[in-house]
Amino acid sequence: MKKATTNIFDNFPNLEDYIFENEKITDASKLTQHEKAMVSLARFFEFNEAFDLNQLFREVDPEWIPFALDQLQTYFYEDTYLTKKQKPLMIKDSADLLNQTAFAELMNAHGFNMNSKKIHMHRKRGKLPKETLVISGHPYWLKEEAERYIAASQKADD
Repeated sequence: MKKATTNIFDNFPNLEDYIFENEKITDASKLTQHEKAMVSLARFFEFNEAFDLNQLFREVDPEWIPFALDQLQTYFYEDTYLTKKQKPLMIKDSADLLNQTAFAELMNAHGFNMNSKKIHMHRKRGKLPKETLVISGHPYWLKEEAERYIAASQKADD
């Protein structure tokens, strides 16, 4: 199953039966227009069924359009690798980008004893995930990358 489809299931678990029917959806009368659009999107990911991008703007709740667009990007960059370039970095909230100090604070919040100097040394020794970007020589990580690293480190300690 494609990662983009899994992300849809995470938010709409009731749609799985509609997505994996062998034939076209026959009884979608119980679904909202929004849900039908999500089913169509997931079936595009899984079965390469035609998907009208205008359907997103006509039928998807406006609050969910960024989510749907993110799933399209996930599909093309991660699920199919049809796009050869690196996935573009889109930071929607500056709190999602951590410098060395913020990385250390996040680790401390999870029971580690870190400071920015230790983060610097761990980075230089290759013990941290590769920084997401470097601005004027200063490394930054996406918060989700740091959280994955912390979760993996906690499992390793168990």
